Amino acid sequence: MVTIADIARVCGVSKMTVSNVLNGHDDRVSATTKARVLSAADELNYQRSAAARSLSVARSEIISLVYYAAAEGDLGLSNPHDAMLLGEIERHISAAGKHLMIHAATDASDTARRLRSWNVDGALFLGVLADEVEQLRRHQDIPMVFIDAYGEAEISTVGPDDEQGGYEATRHLLAAGHRSIAFVGPGASSAGVINARHSGFTRALAEADVSDEGTRVIANLTFAGAESAADDLLSPRGRFTAAVVTADILAIGLIKAFARRSIRVPDDFSLVGFDDLPIAEMMIPSLTTVRQDIAEKARVAVELLMEQLDGQREPRRITLQPLLVERESVGEPVRLP
Repeated sequence: MVTIADIARVCGVSKMTVSNVLNGHDDRVSATTKARVLSAADELNYQRSAAARSLSVARSEIISLVYYAAAEGDLGLSNPHDAMLLGEIERHISAAGKHLMIHAATDASDTARRLRSWNVDGALFLGVLADEVEQLRRHQDIPMVFIDAYGEAEISTVGPDDEQGGYEATRHLLAAGHRSIAFVGPGASSAGVINARHSGFTRALAEADVSDEGTRVIANLTFAGAESAADDLLSPRGRFTAAVVTADILAIGLIKAFARRSIRVPDDFSLVGFDDLPIAEMMIPSLTTVRQDIAEKARVAVELLMEQLDGQREPRRITLQPLLVERESVGEPVRLP
């Protein structure tokens, strides 16, 4: 069995330094040394001893919500969707007699070590990419539930049918007569929410015999991202008449960005969002969007975790059905001069 002494020898540091890094007490350890220790622990497949694990058998009654940092410039937990989800999760965690601890993360293996150090009973993960899921499972054996996660790993997860949501949004624009439709959202290089919604988008276009070439417009979930996307959507190269937007907050930003350019929604341009945030109905025009039940998603996530804490460790995947909500942001296509 690999020990702390083995890692210390490989890295040329003290056992105390290795212990501090592995247990999250690394404030006084340089970033270079920390990275070297973590890398060596991964390569050597370090696992805590049974004796060490036995020290943390008692329930702490703490559940950790781990959210992964979004791309630079994105809103993170200040995104209304994430803030609503957090509020609902906290309500259900409290009702179960547990306490919620929130942790922002950037590295899967480091997160797993910190969770062990904090002795949490279980963890909920938001925003984890497919390749990070396996890392977390390899380094952590506490009950875990993933929200909006994709990949082949056998895990407990809950989220909407994102592919179907993207499909329904695109079908709605096609039914209104649009044929030059953009897909607007953050860039994504691996399986996840954004690419699933994009798959639904391309499926609907293919069924209508409409090309999807050059239809993807990259935009962070910020008003600055909306401003940049508005320029792309209105450029002569694009000549789009409508867009499927991956989040309501970005669609609302586009409405404002269009207004600054004297482009009216839906008279000049049509939009369909995703989430159905409360503000979507309050907007002028109100936003046509794909509703995902955020409250239900939070409830199911906590329920799955409580089941695991009660000993039911078989992974379960729960898929919630989205619903297209028709409001005022979709009209017939108009070619801008």
